[in-house]
Amino acid sequence: MNTKRSPILFLFSILILAALLAGCGGAAFLRKASPTPTPSPTSIPPTSTPTPTPIPTILTVPLKSYTAPKDLFRIEVPENWEPFEDGGGIRFQDPINPYISLTAFYFPLPRGADPRTFLQAEAERALERVKLNDPNSLQIIQNEIGEDGHLRMEVIGKFFDDQPLQHMRTDAWVENGVLLGLNLMTPEEYWAQTEPIWPLLQQSYQVLQPDPSQVTGMAYIHPGGLFTVTVPMFWGILEEDYDGVLLQDMSGLAQFGVSVEELDHYPTPEEMTEALNTMVGDAPNTPGYLELQKITNQPNLRLMQFEVVTADDGIYRTEVRVFSDRNLLITTAFSAPPQDWAFYAPDYELLLNTIKTRGNAPPDEKTQDEDPLAGIEVGVVRFYIARNGRLQVSAPIRNFRTRPVTRLTASVILYDEEGNFLAAESWRMLQAILGQGKTTYLYLSLPEASADFSKVAKVKVQLIDAKDAKRQPYPSWGYLQGSAEVNGKGDIVIQATMRNSGKKVQKYIFLAALLYDENGNLIFARTERKRLRYATPPGQEVDVKIVIPGPLEGIANFDVIGERPLLD
Repeated sequence: MNTKRSPILFLFSILILAALLAGCGGAAFLRKASPTPTPSPTSIPPTSTPTPTPIPTILTVPLKSYTAPKDLFRIEVPENWEPFEDGGGIRFQDPINPYISLTAFYFPLPRGADPRTFLQAEAERALERVKLNDPNSLQIIQNEIGEDGHLRMEVIGKFFDDQPLQHMRTDAWVENGVLLGLNLMTPEEYWAQTEPIWPLLQQSYQVLQPDPSQVTGMAYIHPGGLFTVTVPMFWGILEEDYDGVLLQDMSGLAQFGVSVEELDHYPTPEEMTEALNTMVGDAPNTPGYLELQKITNQPNLRLMQFEVVTADDGIYRTEVRVFSDRNLLITTAFSAPPQDWAFYAPDYELLLNTIKTRGNAPPDEKTQDEDPLAGIEVGVVRFYIARNGRLQVSAPIRNFRTRPVTRLTASVILYDEEGNFLAAESWRMLQAILGQGKTTYLYLSLPEASADFSKVAKVKVQLIDAKDAKRQPYPSWGYLQGSAEVNGKGDIVIQATMRNSGKKVQKYIFLAALLYDENGNLIFARTERKRLRYATPPGQEVDVKIVIPGPLEGIANFDVIGERPLLD
């Protein structure tokens, strides 16, 4: 292991050596006293005064006390150092030289992680960062975990590709599942001037409550409440906007952005594709563009991975993703140099997998009491003009409430390309009760006289009212088998065998025929309330038929759902 003398000890040795030299050169050995002439003032030999050692500038800056959010820890730092939250805790920067920084860790370990293994992995990751940039620059002064569980690490190297050598010293440990400790980093040329503050930082660092449940430094919460995301260690906020955030690795080599757009409907595949193209922009037309991967046919994902040549930073790889969560359109973009892609892969995976939107939870009970439509959401609206000239409209409607609902009504509104109103029609749910967490399907067939359907560019479903059901929904019918074919008129005819799964004789059924493309996307849903050919006892089967007006293309699969209908 390489060793390096502490600047403080080195300075102390120089002072001792200077004192010894002054003593040897300025005083004679002890002799027997003898009379000597009194020297004249001009003959008195001059005495040398040792030059006082200047105090390091950093020690002349007054210290100020800083307490972390939720009283996690307290520390005294130079009063002009500015605090910033990053993925590992709080980072303090020298405003004059921002490359001089101190990070005070407070980072919860993954559930079940071994503290020693975690510390070793983080140490290796720091060394790997230097090796990626310039392996010849790496100097390991200290890297060990003591019996007290402290990781003590001191390294010189190129932590940042476009910056000079950095000198880093770390004292970190794990307490009650939380990473604690300090990390001081400066350019190597400023280390001797900065290092004297280290003992003062250690002495003033006081852990107040290492409680994983209180540690929030790693969790970014968007101010608008749209989403949260877990920020990796050594990442921080670069920019923040009304609908998203841009995060950056401390080296400046990797960036991750996420934006969330709230729509009044579920994003359509076309809208997702448009969002992807908008994010990619003009990149395909730039010199040196290389497309690595493209996904545009999955039900809830659009993805593009590509490389471009930048003027200042060389080749950069970017991956753009677009997906949805209910009525939220989510876009992410991750960029890093190709040679560092594997190094940042764990950070990218953590960022992607921890995006949580407010749509993940049902509304609270008070909200449901006050608003009968809270938690009921309309999915992607589909429409087309059938061969008979009627406009066919369908959309899934999901109940995210904690209660079943009944008597759901809505308005179906037609708009042209400029957003001008064309027509509207009312709709009510034909299903008797929609259970919590379940989906029903809106279907409406508008006659030609309603509007000039050739001008229809957008159809909006506006929920009007609903009531909480006083009982749970009836058991769904069981779908046993079925077939689908296109008849001579171009209509799709579905025949299915259904079983009565309830405990009562049924005379009517609410049917929903669902059509899918080869990628599993719902193309259209046709619903109908039908009188059965005969009263069907519990456990018995009955054949039903439902027709979806054509023309429809790209149908690869179908399904049939049976529920108890609303009869009044």
